[in-house]
Amino acid sequence: MRNILVITFMLLACIARAADTVLVDDNGALAYPTKATFFNNNVRKFRQKFRLFIETAPSPASNYMSQGTVNHSNPFYYKDANNTVQRTNNSSGNTLTTFADYYKYYNLIWWTDCEIKVIDKWGNLLVFLTTVAPESTQVASLHENLHDRNARIFGWSALDYNDTGGCWGQKIELTDRSSSLGEMAGSSGAISAIWISPSIDSAETRSVPVYTGAGVYTMQTVVWGKYLRAAFENPENTVLAWRQNLSDGEYFNGAKLWRPVRIEYYGDFEEITE
Repeated sequence: MRNILVITFMLLACIARAADTVLVDDNGALAYPTKATFFNNNVRKFRQKFRLFIETAPSPASNYMSQGTVNHSNPFYYKDANNTVQRTNNSSGNTLTTFADYYKYYNLIWWTDCEIKVIDKWGNLLVFLTTVAPESTQVASLHENLHDRNARIFGWSALDYNDTGGCWGQKIELTDRSSSLGEMAGSSGAISAIWISPSIDSAETRSVPVYTGAGVYTMQTVVWGKYLRAAFENPENTVLAWRQNLSDGEYFNGAKLWRPVRIEYYGDFEEITE
């Protein structure tokens, strides 16, 4: 019992001493750290790298059905006045050897490429990138300083044999920036996945619109890499993809069909020291 009393007394003394401890500045005046100062001095912040994953599974090129035909051999016969078996005739009176069967179908397409847009909560365009000729002058003229022309672009070429002879394909990088993943895949056209790594480490400076409402903005100079990371990581923004290949794009009622994109985080956490 005595030991318990002694320990209790010591704890109370420590609490009382702590309560009397205060921070003072160089002149001895009381000083209290602000919340921001305390957070910056005592809380360490970490982050990972990320990439965009675009699903390329097949879907109808549009919601409109196409019409196809298949020719069948005419299986219908009759006996004429001479009791001779004859095939039925067409509307012109000639023997009908085959006839066309008409049917409707959705044109399913495997996608090999895409365009990416980051849209803010007001619907303004913040970032654009593409896997089709990302360094072309046409793309640059359409989207000016919002185009991430140096993003790294990869695709899984599913029907290729890889360097070890494996039949499971290989990852390819778009190194010819005037080309596309679909062109690299060639006649197989089998790009079964796309990964895009935005230029989040870029130290380039650009003048971009910073929005405060729908179409309301001021032009500001930003570090491109920091701007990209902020745009992709803001939960109020939406990352969208329009899928396409060398001959078709994905449409619905005649309009481009944009799909949300998955952001994949990976690798070790790095401390933010900026």
